[in-house]
Amino acid sequence: MKDHVRFARAPDLDNLEFIHATYITHAFPRHTHETYAIGVIEGGVQATLYRGTTHIATAGDICLINPGEVHTGFSPHESGWTYRVFYPDVAVLQQAAEAVSLKRGRAPRFPSPVIRDHTLSRRLLRFLKTLERPALSLERESLLLTALSQMVASHAAVADNTARYSPREEQAVGAARDYLEACFTENVTLSTLARIAGISEFHLLRLFRDRMGLPPHAYLIQRRIDHARKLLARRVPIVQVALDTGFSDQSHFTRHFKRILGVTPGEFCRKSNIVQEKA
Repeated sequence: MKDHVRFARAPDLDNLEFIHATYITHAFPRHTHETYAIGVIEGGVQATLYRGTTHIATAGDICLINPGEVHTGFSPHESGWTYRVFYPDVAVLQQAAEAVSLKRGRAPRFPSPVIRDHTLSRRLLRFLKTLERPALSLERESLLLTALSQMVASHAAVADNTARYSPREEQAVGAARDYLEACFTENVTLSTLARIAGISEFHLLRLFRDRMGLPPHAYLIQRRIDHARKLLARRVPIVQVALDTGFSDQSHFTRHFKRILGVTPGEFCRKSNIVQEKA
């Protein structure tokens, strides 16, 4: 067996991205998502390193990652794992939270990356399967919102942003993060980043990784990949995307893209309109 990935978007759900995949050899490095990542394991075993602990998910389990949370993905078993996963925006989960009377405007957070709730799992699978065949938009929207509302009501907590760092440390990390966000195409040096943050290079490395979950260089690569996805969705040629996002060449870009997303840029482009074409 080998890895098999089917990536697509649902145009009637604001281009919601979803994947149906089997991973045998691929292992995801430490990375984040701008959106939530919510999936259901259909077979095999998936492991996720999350907040210093390895979590195991098997058939019927829900795998879930909050936006911005650093995690990995791999299989501890030679058979790998098969799952369906989709990536809803924060606003969608905020609406679900408001529907079940959590605080308005606050994004729900899920304390564990693995949820064992077979009723919810079946609802999510029913929704995910409609994304791979022609279906009424009303059906998809109803199934999605029903499942998310149940998930938030049963398993979420309102985000607690209580600071664990001094104001000066928060300001330093924020300055470094903002610079990387604005200058992600540049060959940023650690000395430049430390000068902008106003702390030593050693202190910045330790503080940034502790606060953001990734070292500065990995955070920079993540931002490049996030931007590349948006350009590819607009049908910008792959070689141009590689250059526009700061990679030295297309092969360098492709290597990092597949490590983080599990598909190559070419697969991402070729398969991104499957649902639209069927419809």
